[in-house]
Amino acid sequence: MAADVKRYVTSCSVCQLTKPCQRKPAGLMVPILPQKPWEYTGVDFVGPLPRTESGNAYLLVFVDYFSKWIEVCAVREATAQVAASKFVSEVFSRHGAPTYLISDRGTPFVSRLFEHVVSTLGTVHRLTTAYHPQTNATERVNRTLKTAIRAYVGDKHTSWDKFLPQICFALRTAPHESTGLSPSMMLYGRELDTPLDLITRPSCDGVDEPTLDHSHNRQKHYYDLRRRQATFAVGDLVRVKSHPRSDAQSNFTAKLAPLFTGPLRVSQKLGEVNYRLSNLDTGTDAGVFHVVNLQPFHTNLVQEKRKAAERKCSFVLRNDSRLRLGGFLVSMQANAAFMSNGNNYSGLPLGAVGF
Repeated sequence: MAADVKRYVTSCSVCQLTKPCQRKPAGLMVPILPQKPWEYTGVDFVGPLPRTESGNAYLLVFVDYFSKWIEVCAVREATAQVAASKFVSEVFSRHGAPTYLISDRGTPFVSRLFEHVVSTLGTVHRLTTAYHPQTNATERVNRTLKTAIRAYVGDKHTSWDKFLPQICFALRTAPHESTGLSPSMMLYGRELDTPLDLITRPSCDGVDEPTLDHSHNRQKHYYDLRRRQATFAVGDLVRVKSHPRSDAQSNFTAKLAPLFTGPLRVSQKLGEVNYRLSNLDTGTDAGVFHVVNLQPFHTNLVQEKRKAAERKCSFVLRNDSRLRLGGFLVSMQANAAFMSNGNNYSGLPLGAVGF
């Protein structure tokens, strides 16, 4: 009895879609392990920022996952044409074509123009899952860039593009926590000289060979302390975390909207943390989601079995009705053909004419 009550309560659809989850976020870290510079490259737009005297309002940022080297461009608009052009001039012409390019699902990056340019250069374009920007390392660089710009501009917010060379130089020559070395040392095997270096001439003796394995293991350890393992099988029902936006014109507020949508069905497992979902009614593709945005959807087995039995019963009845109607029509056609040949029903048994 207690088990039936618990199952009935946990299968309440309204509660599952409206109540928040109090557990740890799902999904352990799956580190990206590049083996050479510019094998994995992240790209993202920052902005809009205050428009400068040069007309720039956005930052386009590229970051190498291996060396942590960044390429930053101040641009006037965040479009696919700008992203494709800067990818060729700032990355391909200097460092060659990356093996993989990782971006979010923003409009400039999912356009046909950008996809065509990237694929023509031989680069595989990979998109992050919706509402999970941690996959793209550029997001962390964006925060650092905005912090540095804030320190430089002061109250002159329309002059931020003038300080980009100094900021980029500082980030390229500062030791990175993941590698213990500066991006310039990781990429070129030497530090970029400055006027101070010409005086001090620091020695590079005793510098260890750079490795990312220790950094990845350490980051994964601390990251997983705040996460939990969660897996779903193909065919499982799940609810997806919703991200509604308030709309004053239609009197809709996100604070009172359901926290989850669903149920949806898991149609494919793409990796340890990514799943492709499909709509339960139509079977159409609903997109790819990270496990952090998924929760299991509980159903009442008794009700499900009863509904399945009712659907099966109605299906049989519909088919039986169609068969009966079909037999009646065939019988009527036979009778009409019999009469058209000048025959009559005299002397025939009642069943011979379809009655």
